[in-house]
Amino acid sequence: MKIFTTLLTTTIAVLSLTACKSLPSYTNDYSQADQNIKGITFNDEQAQQIGSRFIDAFNALGTANFVAQASSLYADQLYINDTLSQFSNKQDLIKHFDGMNNRVSNVNVKLISATYHEDSAYIHWYMAYDFKMFGRTKSMTSYGISEVKINQNQQIIFQQDYWDPANGLYRSLPVFGGAYKWVLPFKKP
Repeated sequence: MKIFTTLLTTTIAVLSLTACKSLPSYTNDYSQADQNIKGITFNDEQAQQIGSRFIDAFNALGTANFVAQASSLYADQLYINDTLSQFSNKQDLIKHFDGMNNRVSNVNVKLISATYHEDSAYIHWYMAYDFKMFGRTKSMTSYGISEVKINQNQQIIFQQDYWDPANGLYRSLPVFGGAYKWVLPFKKP
């Protein structure tokens, strides 16, 4: 028990120190990308179309078709922040998607709504999936909104995701979820 307590204390200390590491704020990156990347101006039909294409692509997550579908959805140069990662080119994004694809199965994504303002579409979605980590599979669900801009070729050139990774992912992870719940007990489990 003493070894477990020492290991747990050390792990929490390392995670705490890592969390305190000074990283550039994504807020500045978002502001610059939002100002510099201009997409086509949306109408109701176009917002619905990109929302449907987005949902269709992510419903293929965990299958052999996902990477090809996602690849056709995105432009070569882009800004994407999915809350956990940030990318500026499709090549790195597709590598990330390939890794995700190997860890998820039984994906079900639903389009709740698609609205727009000028050149930004706001895709409100629900996602349920099974996630494999450390030899275990855990069912997870999350709601989110993705702000997207598209180019003349109907490809995403800008995407900022808004979702709660604490409840959508972290709290459900084996080992880490328990530590996360212990460190932040004010959130309902």
